Amino acid sequence: MKKFKMICFLAFATVALSACTIKKPPQNLAIHADGSFDSKSIGIKVDSSLPKDAKLSLIFQDDASKSIVYKTTIKTDEKGSAYKKILLDINNKKLTGLLFFKPEEQPIAIQDKFGKYGENIRSNAIGYSVGKKNNEKYMYIKQYGTFLKFGKLRNSGNIIYYKEKIKPIKEGK
Repeated sequence: MKKFKMICFLAFATVALSACTIKKPPQNLAIHADGSFDSKSIGIKVDSSLPKDAKLSLIFQDDASKSIVYKTTIKTDEKGSAYKKILLDINNKKLTGLLFFKPEEQPIAIQDKFGKYGENIRSNAIGYSVGKKNNEKYMYIKQYGTFLKFGKLRNSGNIIYYKEKIKPIKEGK
């Protein structure tokens, strides 16, 4: 009877350990951000496949000095959406927006889905980036927001978020 119990225990331990090493399949992650701006404010709207309370870092950087002029964190609602209106005096500064989904900053339920280091994020997500964190491979989402003006005389326009900064096409070319 002792041998039977020992065999059962070893079989259970083997199954339990092998279950711990089963890798989760890559998860789809869709984040679509856009916005608008005028000389005094910026509005950002994010639609995503993320669950409620996912955190997205939003940074605006001055292109000339590379300094950060505004930084905040926004959270998604139950539909995976987020909206933020920022009072910011843009004047004639050329800015770039950066939107980040950082797995290590997420609640445990979201980390369980996408991994602590983003290892479960499918690589076809827009803005998918790979780096290193604590000597581990680290996957995150980084999208660049390009400010596109409506004509030369207006101080307003749209912000288009994509995996890289969009180069504006010069008029007449």
